[in-house]
Amino acid sequence: MSPTPVPQKSWQFTPEGDACIIIRFRQEDLDLQVSQLCLQAAQSIANANLPGISDIVPAFNCVGIHYRAACWGKTPFHNLCQALDSLLAQPSSPSGTAPDRTIEIPVCYDPEYGMDLESLASTLKCDIEQLIALHTSQTVRVFMLGFAPGMPYMGLLDTKMNVPRLTTPRPVIAAGSVAIANRQTVIYPRASPGGWHIIGRTPITLFNPERTPHTLLSPGDTVRFKAISKKTFTELKSKRHEHPGY
Repeated sequence: MSPTPVPQKSWQFTPEGDACIIIRFRQEDLDLQVSQLCLQAAQSIANANLPGISDIVPAFNCVGIHYRAACWGKTPFHNLCQALDSLLAQPSSPSGTAPDRTIEIPVCYDPEYGMDLESLASTLKCDIEQLIALHTSQTVRVFMLGFAPGMPYMGLLDTKMNVPRLTTPRPVIAAGSVAIANRQTVIYPRASPGGWHIIGRTPITLFNPERTPHTLLSPGDTVRFKAISKKTFTELKSKRHEHPGY
């Protein structure tokens, strides 16, 4: 992974309560370069081993830093911001960043699992086979994990797949459901509510608290989707299939 140059003062700090700082990069739209800045900043902070840092959470255009205030003197927010500001101003080296990983995710696009395939294809003015081809032909980047443990937000999809979320979310989406909205694609790791367009399902486990790491995917990973048959899906599901890279 080549480091993205960090422009001076391209970030700002905001407090989230008394134990978290948000480092916000100033571009609001989804952007792969801004995502790379967030990942690079998160890795640099992790490598620095600053005292009292309990968690580092990269997102679309910001990084959350959870910390123990007692480790940072009488003015912890101010003191930690100074340390972070100095750290972020330093150039990163490729050796200081996490290695690239490409993960292939099998997906069954059978209408039984892709309840929105037909309506979405109609909206996009294509047939179902073309919609599946669009989804499987692209490599997407994991921007962040959120909403549920291990749930990846990935993009950017082709501009043809820029559709809004459903007006009314569904109360329950099956675990493993693969969905799209707003040029992004997600996988629901557990049964949960959801408002995205469901186009298929994977038999792969994305979150397992009994394994280390707990999540298959991490921010910065790249993902490719591979279409599989309903028969293959059923076989893999019956074996509680774990991804070979997990």
